[in-house]
Amino acid sequence: MSFIYVLLSLILLYLSKHRLTFDLHRLIHRLGGNRNTAIVVWSFIFLPGTIVHEISHFLAAAFTGARTGKIEIFPEYLEEDTDEEEKRTKVALGYVQTQRLNPIQGFLVGTAPFISGMALLIFFASLLRSSYLDQNYQLLILQGYFFFTIANSFFPSWVDIQQTIPFIVLTIIAALAAWFFGLQIFLEPTSQVWDILNSLWQAILISVDINIFFLILISILRKLFRLR
Repeated sequence: MSFIYVLLSLILLYLSKHRLTFDLHRLIHRLGGNRNTAIVVWSFIFLPGTIVHEISHFLAAAFTGARTGKIEIFPEYLEEDTDEEEKRTKVALGYVQTQRLNPIQGFLVGTAPFISGMALLIFFASLLRSSYLDQNYQLLILQGYFFFTIANSFFPSWVDIQQTIPFIVLTIIAALAAWFFGLQIFLEPTSQVWDILNSLWQAILISVDINIFFLILISILRKLFRLR
């Protein structure tokens, strides 16, 4: 059940993040800002999470022996080549240039922010509880901010997902072959894996609660400024 809880909490976090992005952009637009303003505001708020995301890519690439190039943690407009003469422009909040990766490198580099992000959520969740019990509210707010930015920045981008696909396909094939030949792996009820999963879904739900809080705050601001 712990795995299902993790999956459901991740879905809730993704949906709340998506809604938060939409509402924040709409609020900025109603206050007179444009798309560029919204991107700058979003990147400024979530800069710590972006730094963690890109450093995770870089460290994973270095660990696997892949060569890296430019590292960017601020928004940058990138041109995409198309079949037409015109070029489309997309925005990258951050990225790390790497050489062409093999399936194992692609998987480790592509999933590094997701794995490190979940580990940091568990770590910061324990810090939040300690600060709350100690009634250290200034530290609690600071830790909550880092927790919030990391929770909304560890999801893989489409490029990250593309890098992981070859390894995932190979893993599925290997798992099906193992199952066909009767190889099965079971975890004991006392396994530490279950404790980690329990801590993870509880930490993710805290981040969902924080997102919901800011969604309510944005809604109140819209009403105060009489924005639709």
